[in-house]
Amino acid sequence: MKKFFLFVVALVGTLLAHAQLSDGVSATLQAGETTTVFYGFDAFKDAVTAAPDAGGIITLSPGAFSNPGNISKSMKIYGAGFQSDLDNNIGETRVNGHLNIVSTVEAVPVIRIEGVYFVNDVILSGTQKIENTEIVKCSFNSILQRVETNNTIVRQCYFRYDIGGENNKGTGFLVSNCLFRYVRGFAAGSSVTITHCIMFGNDGHNGSYMYSDNIMNHSYYAIDAGATCYNNVGYEGLLRNSDQNLCQGNYYQGSAWTKWEALFADGQDNLNYADTEGKPRTWVLKNPTAYVGVDGTPCGVTGGNFPWNPIPATPRILSTSVDAKTTPGTLKVSIKAEARPIE
Repeated sequence: MKKFFLFVVALVGTLLAHAQLSDGVSATLQAGETTTVFYGFDAFKDAVTAAPDAGGIITLSPGAFSNPGNISKSMKIYGAGFQSDLDNNIGETRVNGHLNIVSTVEAVPVIRIEGVYFVNDVILSGTQKIENTEIVKCSFNSILQRVETNNTIVRQCYFRYDIGGENNKGTGFLVSNCLFRYVRGFAAGSSVTITHCIMFGNDGHNGSYMYSDNIMNHSYYAIDAGATCYNNVGYEGLLRNSDQNLCQGNYYQGSAWTKWEALFADGQDNLNYADTEGKPRTWVLKNPTAYVGVDGTPCGVTGGNFPWNPIPATPRILSTSVDAKTTPGTLKVSIKAEARPIE
């Protein structure tokens, strides 16, 4: 019953957003049985301010929002999507500035974010270890860890730059089915797993972490000694690092494949996020059975437990119509929505 109630709340927020795309933006705060809708450029900030210390759910409409400031409360944040998709009736939810998740002596926030485009970075900082952060189907420049973390999960996201450990320890830091340049700077003793990702940078740093089932473009800098590299598509010298890394089942450039265009069904000879027409790529492999991950699914973002899909979990309006023939005082409106309940 609770899930159904949350779905209805989210659908109401989506309807408001759908009706007001030309008029402004909205943020719907659901706290317990109470629902409050905020409007305007500062709606997200106002919803964060009004949210309880734990358990609040904020649903953002498509459109641009001001920066909400530091978030030190536990909450779930759902946007309409990190990229516009007219074919699927999705508008972009854009938040200016950095998203700062900050722990204090009084509060350590547990945050889940889905379906938002952040203009700058996602930053985890503060005075206490931050645990159980989950970021899903978002886009941002970098994720920067400026405090110790535990059980951070980032999946189905498009990083426009990198992952920075900032010399802090990250335990159970999992990046799955994402696109980003490279990973760097976690403190000794960290446990970082990169799986079913596309690492499109050919420069920068690559730490001694666990890499499996990825497609990797780094050709200048080898992964640090001590890394584990299983079933990745990439450059042999990068992965092996003079046989200092544990390598098994990798698909090396020059033997398994030569050009990127041989890998992808769209025939693009690069790892650019958009194709030559400026549309986001699907990343489907031309021959999925030729490049198989440890788990038996295709390497890259289309395999694993969470295949690439940028459409967020918030309910989506598929169509609306108003009956031309109405009786006085009655307006017949038909709305078709896809039910994807928020949990």
